[in-house]
Amino acid sequence: MDKSNCEVFYTDVRPITYVSLICMLIILIVAPVGILNSLNGEPIAPGLILILAPLFIVFLSLATLIIIAIFAIPRMRYELHEAELLIVLGPRKERIPYNHIVDILAKDLSFNVLSSFRMPGVALFDVMYSDEGIVRMYSTHVLKDVILIKTLKKKYGISPKDKEGFISSLGKHLSIEIENVSRQAEISTAERKSAKNIAESLVWSIVIASFIICIVFYPRLPQIIAIHWDIQFNPNGYAGKFWGLFGPQLIFSSIALIPLFSKGKDREYTYEVLLPVVAILPIMQIYLILKNLGFAVNDKLIFAACMILALLTVLLAFLKVPKMKK
Repeated sequence: MDKSNCEVFYTDVRPITYVSLICMLIILIVAPVGILNSLNGEPIAPGLILILAPLFIVFLSLATLIIIAIFAIPRMRYELHEAELLIVLGPRKERIPYNHIVDILAKDLSFNVLSSFRMPGVALFDVMYSDEGIVRMYSTHVLKDVILIKTLKKKYGISPKDKEGFISSLGKHLSIEIENVSRQAEISTAERKSAKNIAESLVWSIVIASFIICIVFYPRLPQIIAIHWDIQFNPNGYAGKFWGLFGPQLIFSSIALIPLFSKGKDREYTYEVLLPVVAILPIMQIYLILKNLGFAVNDKLIFAACMILALLTVLLAFLKVPKMKK
């Protein structure tokens, strides 16, 4: 800890922080290159351009942020000045006046699949958590042992290496009593909530994986593809490959958004109910791709799998809806 006109506490940097950032940077560089190579010089359809352009912009933006983070995180610090807490991450500075702070606690946060910049060993900027909502993170602790600072308008998550020293020094500037949350109670609560979020994570993982499947196989498909088959599994419906491939993706992505309009337990149960029906998406896409590429497919097996998942959705709806209404 350095001392001048203020007390300075540096973040708890760990090897996993650098491993995560470097791996993600490699993915963000390799993914666009792989997508472009998969096109094999084929003219890109306007619809695909509308999808790829914003996707590449996101890749570039994230890659830039990661490069900045790699160099800035070792010097990320929390400065206790006379009237405010100053969080410094490279060129970014966050000022938190002491008189705005209403609560401070050390706790384990509950995972939520939605986040802006969170990976093992680092969480930055506004990150969604299931128990606390949006938290402005400047932390190398993603879920466990986060110092949560609640203010009048926002919540902040930090990870000073000298946690006890930071809490003690900050307490001298505040008129509130700092709460050291029971570790065992927080861990058990976080574990229960994390278990409930498995369905949510799986739903969005399936949607993202299916989206990647669409992009990878799009160049290999003919311009017109079969999208519907009769009871004898003979094709009887056709469409352009863009809408034939991405149409179901958009529909199922919209379905996955439904729980976001629910609250609390209703949201958790809704994801559990939707998981089987969303799982139909990659099965449908793989079936459609293989059939249009001329591969032999066990039609009856695919049909049976989709029917089982659909029936499971109905069963879960009957089992879960009563709980949602309580």
